[in-house]
Amino acid sequence: MTEKSNAELDVTSIRVQKLVEKIENGAIKIPEFQRGYVWKSQQVIELLESIAKNYPVGSILLWEAEKGEKLQSSRHIAGIDLPNVPDKYPVQYCLDGQQRISTLFGVFWQHANSAFSSQYNPEQGVFEVYYDLDDECFVHAHELDNIDNNRHFYLRDLLSNEKQIDVFMAHNYQKDQMKKVSQLASKFLNYEMPIIQISNRAIHEVGVIFERINNTGVKLNTMDLMTAWTWDEEFHLRDVIDDLLDELEAHCAFKLDSTLILQITSSIIHDSTSSQSILSINPTVFKDNWSSICTAIKQAIDHLSTDLLCKSGKFLPNKQLLCSMTYFFYKCPKPSSKQVDALNAWFWITSFNRKYDGGNTTQKMDHDLVIMNRLIAGDKATSLDSLKITEEILMKSVFSIRSSLTRTVLLFQAQYSPMDLISGRKINIGKVLSNYNRSEFHHIFPDAFLRNTLNVSDKNERYRLLNFCFLSSASNKKISAKPPSEYFKTLVPQHKVTDIVNSNLMPNKLSIYAGDQINNFMRQRAKLIISTVNATVKNK
Repeated sequence: MTEKSNAELDVTSIRVQKLVEKIENGAIKIPEFQRGYVWKSQQVIELLESIAKNYPVGSILLWEAEKGEKLQSSRHIAGIDLPNVPDKYPVQYCLDGQQRISTLFGVFWQHANSAFSSQYNPEQGVFEVYYDLDDECFVHAHELDNIDNNRHFYLRDLLSNEKQIDVFMAHNYQKDQMKKVSQLASKFLNYEMPIIQISNRAIHEVGVIFERINNTGVKLNTMDLMTAWTWDEEFHLRDVIDDLLDELEAHCAFKLDSTLILQITSSIIHDSTSSQSILSINPTVFKDNWSSICTAIKQAIDHLSTDLLCKSGKFLPNKQLLCSMTYFFYKCPKPSSKQVDALNAWFWITSFNRKYDGGNTTQKMDHDLVIMNRLIAGDKATSLDSLKITEEILMKSVFSIRSSLTRTVLLFQAQYSPMDLISGRKINIGKVLSNYNRSEFHHIFPDAFLRNTLNVSDKNERYRLLNFCFLSSASNKKISAKPPSEYFKTLVPQHKVTDIVNSNLMPNKLSIYAGDQINNFMRQRAKLIISTVNATVKNK
């Protein structure tokens, strides 16, 4: 792909009313890879206040796509179904500033109704804003006990002189009120939103530009642009990736995304997961390697499922781990037991260290590709990285399946064939971890006991990660609000009690439970888990 010689970058401005009109006419769209609307009520108010005070609010970056470069899929601003422009007219895609233009459109568009899509506007009523003429401030409808039409001016009526007059006449506005409304309207009507418009740029250039201005976290932009782009008539990238994703979800319980598949592909072809590497993949090379890449992905998932008991993608601590593991099996389809041990040790070290919880994801993934090559060459995982998890981190962590550390700890517990605290039977790990049944994880020190007896009011304190174990719903009901000092005597099979706590990576000093020593329990369990992880990865 070559850059266009007549590429243009224009810096201009647009008034708020004109911006709203362009969006309404379908001339400005949001690329599908953009995240949905995420602003909260306070951010909406702050933007309106800034414009009313003539403060700078940042520029809007638009890419003008000609007929031949319109994206196959895009979505409408704020999730509102608006008309598509005819093919002969260009479309402008918002690459930066979508929260701001979505806010202005949502607040001022006169024809808004309840049809805002919840997928893109998660906070109901976020665009329902009034201007309090007495206090001279913006306020959301949900903050008003009663809407006084003589005091609260609806912003959807602000930019239309006709609407203003209708409101003035219907509610007998006084001159000072009309003056305030007119002055406020003038501020918005005359405010110039800075616009940077790029045109005559190839799709791969646009992806790079978008990435450069959105450089935190996993870069969905360029990668999803690639999946939306048909490289040739015989090989449709989106279709083959979607087919693979459907197969993996149906047969392996791994729900992945096209971004990760492209990262995996680029790691194998270019030894890099960067967007630039993805964009430079030759379509022929992609097609020639696709079958082998799919095989390696399935081998990596099979290893996760059988060797590490990760029966579902929902329990994979971080999806980026699959990229490195696929790379490993692509380069080493028949690893030795020593290589497999090193791979598993890397998995636990990386997961417990929460390597992928922060930013710089691409750099971390590329670093792990280097590690994979060293593991294949015979190096030990412990010689490449050390375990950094601490007791304090484990003790402070809150149980949430969205947390990578929660998934890591649960998956690690699964390796030791946990037994149900009450029945003494082994937990069906395959069933629990393949379906993610929330009713199979419960408190060791019951929530009601902590709340009512120990007076722990903070929910985060009651839902500490280390206070959870695999436990059936039936057993949890038997425990109910009983403290360990009671149910360990009356419900836990006494002849199995040591085996039961050991299998759940719980401290086996029974006086801890007899005395309901929750703080001591947390500390001892943290020590036990860390020492067990260290023993698992030692010299591997």
